Amino acid sequence: MAGIGFELKKIYKKDGISRTLTGALYSSIVTVGPTLIVVVTILLLYLFLGMSNVSVTQREVLSSTILYVFIFSVILTAPFNSVFSRYLADKFYVEEFEDILPSYYTGILCTGGLSLLAAVPVMGSLYFRGGVDLPFILGAYVMWVSAVLIFFSVTYLHATKDYKIIAIFFLIGMLLAGLLGWVLYFFGVCDEIHSILYGLAFGFFCIAFSEFSYIRRYFKGNGQNYTECLGYLRRHFPIFATNLFYMIGLYVHNFVFWATDMHLVVADTYYSHQAYDMASCLAMFTNISTIVIFTVIAETRFHDTYQRYMESVIGGTYKQIQKNKKSMFRTLSQQMSQVFGVQLAITAVLFMLILIFGVQMGFSGMILKIYPVLAAAYLGIFMMYCNIVYLYYFDDTVGSMLTGLIFLAATFLGTLVSRGLAVEFFGLGAFFGMICGWTFSFFRIRWVERGFEGYVFCRYKIIETMKSSAKGKIVYRKGE
Repeated sequence: MAGIGFELKKIYKKDGISRTLTGALYSSIVTVGPTLIVVVTILLLYLFLGMSNVSVTQREVLSSTILYVFIFSVILTAPFNSVFSRYLADKFYVEEFEDILPSYYTGILCTGGLSLLAAVPVMGSLYFRGGVDLPFILGAYVMWVSAVLIFFSVTYLHATKDYKIIAIFFLIGMLLAGLLGWVLYFFGVCDEIHSILYGLAFGFFCIAFSEFSYIRRYFKGNGQNYTECLGYLRRHFPIFATNLFYMIGLYVHNFVFWATDMHLVVADTYYSHQAYDMASCLAMFTNISTIVIFTVIAETRFHDTYQRYMESVIGGTYKQIQKNKKSMFRTLSQQMSQVFGVQLAITAVLFMLILIFGVQMGFSGMILKIYPVLAAAYLGIFMMYCNIVYLYYFDDTVGSMLTGLIFLAATFLGTLVSRGLAVEFFGLGAFFGMICGWTFSFFRIRWVERGFEGYVFCRYKIIETMKSSAKGKIVYRKGE
């Protein structure tokens, strides 16, 4: 994320309202822009192709397909992205750029292979149990594999530091998706359902192909080191597990409600709980600006204080080290309060608007009953993720992994209880998981702060260099 900070610092270098708005717009495009582009495209396709005239059964098959593609592609790729991001950082540091492209191919092979294994039983169930036609299934598979490739490639696109290109690829891809969907339907080639699916599958394929081509052009080299990156999956397993636990925890409460008596089964394959899923979606989008705010604040201020502290450790006095340490953690505390305060104000406004106009927007009473608790839960969940990022800064991967595990376990157990409560309290499971995860991450950061000198210095030992090196040189080496 530091590269985004450099771009934001250029924008904020000059004062003024226009610079502030430009910085907010830039961070929004980089963080949540692609998601919003896809959502708007789907809504426009539904509107202009007259999905309201399609039978409920057909609508549910398409909606469930899109839902499953998004949720499980993110869950599958997020753990790999975190580890491969660490690999990229190391390769940039040692300037071994020729190994980057081979690692990209290896990552595609890993995630692509897993996506195929996950798709086979689902596609088979759709065809043999659900009676869904083969062209629809093939279109869904193209969309699924393309989504996996897209989300994995984003890590490598971030490494190019050309962040705007991601939003451009999504914008072009979704324009092509909307155009193809409209053409197929307007000329009577397909019905509404197949036109939308084929359009989205084509759009996602174009985005994936564009990202793949851009990465191949950017990272040139003839390296043959295809397997080194796999060792990072073992060496940095806590990072892999952190993102896996967090992403599953983000949706595990939905999975629990998919197994209740009120669940809906589509094509004997897809399970869902319409009211709860829609309330979760509303709650997530109510608080998604937390990531934007955190990106702006953390990457333009905290990164500088963190860098000053590390520089003082290398060549500063004890007084400078203590001063920069206090400044770093004071900045961290201020930023946590600032992000929470700004997002709380945004959440409150959106919360009131949804409660007041929700019925006119087509949301049922059950959705609006579930929504309030989930809105509060997702605010804390995103704040908890901010804490995880800070733990990454301090190289406390064990603490971040425990945060993710506690969040996942508490959310799962809490939802098992909350599903038996009144409708208004369905979201208490997610809220309980958020409280447990955020509390642990908060006190973990405080624990790191109290013993930070020992944490930094005692994990490293000063040793002499190898015999073949120049005489008397001293280096830092991480303790075994």
